[in-house]
Parts: sequence; structure tokens; C-alpha cells
Amino acid sequence: MLTTFCSTLLALAAPGPFAAEAAAPIVSVAPPAWPADQKGLDALGTSLMNEWFRKVVERDASKLEAAMLPCFQRIGFAGSHDRATEIEAIASLAAKAPTISDVIATRAGDALVVTCLVAVEETHDGKPLPPAATPRIGVWMPGDDGWKLAAWASLLQPEPRPAPASPSFGGDEALNAEGTAFVSRFLGAQHRKDLAAFTAMLDDSMQVVNFKGQKRKADLETGAKSATTGAPTVADARTSRCGAITVVTCNLSMSQKVGWNTLPADSAPFLLVYSGTGDAAKVIAIGNTNRPK
Repeated sequence: MLTTFCSTLLALAAPGPFAAEAAAPIVSVAPPAWPADQKGLDALGTSLMNEWFRKVVERDASKLEAAMLPCFQRIGFAGSHDRATEIEAIASLAAKAPTISDVIATRAGDALVVTCLVAVEETHDGKPLPPAATPRIGVWMPGDDGWKLAAWASLLQPEPRPAPASPSFGGDEALNAEGTAFVSRFLGAQHRKDLAAFTAMLDDSMQVVNFKGQKRKADLETGAKSATTGAPTVADARTSRCGAITVVTCNLSMSQKVGWNTLPADSAPFLLVYSGTGDAAKVIAIGNTNRPK
């Protein structure tokens, strides 16, 4: 009897078939490591651009959604999209594999800002778009399951560029107002020639894409000194937040004259990404689709 009782106790104490799994330590996945130098940043930016366009060409909704943060926003000539409406838009692009060149990647705090030139065969509403290389800008954030796209702007557009549509998504009303105020304050400083305030709002690692190509902070500072701009009018702003960064898309009306180049005061989709809040906020990325007529 005693032997039987002891055998029963041993059997109860023995590990069951799921004991090893339950006792296994929880392994946390570390965020991707940042490259140590500029060469590494550019290589990372090139890899992320290629990977993103592979997903665009494949048009797999689940892969696209997994590659974008919930706060994702994108602008093109037709207006802005959030993550859900971007996936729908990509389904109708019928884009072929692109040629990517001139990749520049910079680290701005917790964000990776990447610009490049892209030549791609793409259609919009069944009509082919110009295949010439045009600028793109993307902002990625590192997470426990890899790099995620937070913002995107494309300067690919037909000739002439049509008037943009209103956004097809609503967003948070309070955040939208915050984004409108920030863009107005930033561009208002440029308009008033308050160059100290304008420059103070630019992150050293910021990048821009506009009708002149890929630009950096020094280019914007030079342009602000020599340009004559009209007062900015911000409409249809949509604002989203990804941790430390805020993404703002809007339809911007602001004339600008620099040398022989004149931008009309036409409404055009505009993207601005900034890091931080309040007076400490810094612009890290800009995409401006307006161009001379």
C-alpha cells in the first residue's frame, strides 16, 4: 500500500507533456540595431526601399498592413491616405518593379528618414504615369518585429497635376487641429522671414523632397533666405502620432518664388513629420507636391 501511495505521489510530481513549454523562459525580441555609420544607414535605407516596393508590386494586403504603423500616412498628387485607404489605393496601381537610385538615409532621433529617386511603370485610373525618375521620401520606426513605415510621399504625378481631393479618412479632431497649427506656425515663420524661428524648427538630419529633388536642412535655410512666399493656407489636415513622431498631411496653398522658379498658390498635397512636442518639436521630413506650371 505504501509503495503504491509513493508511486502515485511521484507520478503527480513528474512533469507533464506541457511542463517544459510552460517553464521555458520568455524570450523578448530586441528592436533592430542602428547602423554605425553613414554607409550602413544608406544600405539600410536601400534595403527598406526595395522591400517596400516588393510589397507594393505584390499587392498583398496582409504584408502591406504588417509593414506600416497604425499611424501611417501617405501623400501623392491625388491627396492623402491612411493605412487602410493606402492598401486600397495600392491594389489599383498595377506598378511594376522600380529602379531605385540616389538613396540618402539619415537618423533623426528614433526615426530613419530615407529619400531616393524612383523610376517605375505605374498607372492611375487606368492611365500610365510618367516613367521618369522622381523623388520619394519615407520615414521608418524600429519596433520589436522590425522596421515599420510611418510616412511616405511620392512626387510622381501626371502633367498637368490635377487639384487634390479631400482625404478619404477622418482622423482625430484634436490631433488634426494640432497638426494644422504646427504647419501654419512653421511655414508662417518662413513667410514672415523669421529665419531664426524657422531654422530652429529644423532637425539637423531632416530631409525634403520637392520639385527640385532631394534636399537637406542647409538647402531649406538657403531657400528661406532667398525665397519670397505667400501666407500659407492649410486645409484638410490629418494628423497621427507614432511614439515620438507626429505625421501631418494636408492640402497646402502657398506661393513661392526663388530665382526663376515660381510656385503658384495652388492647393497641393503636403507632408510634414516632426519629432517631439511644443517648442522642442523639430521637423524631420517634408514632402511638397507643388511645382511650377
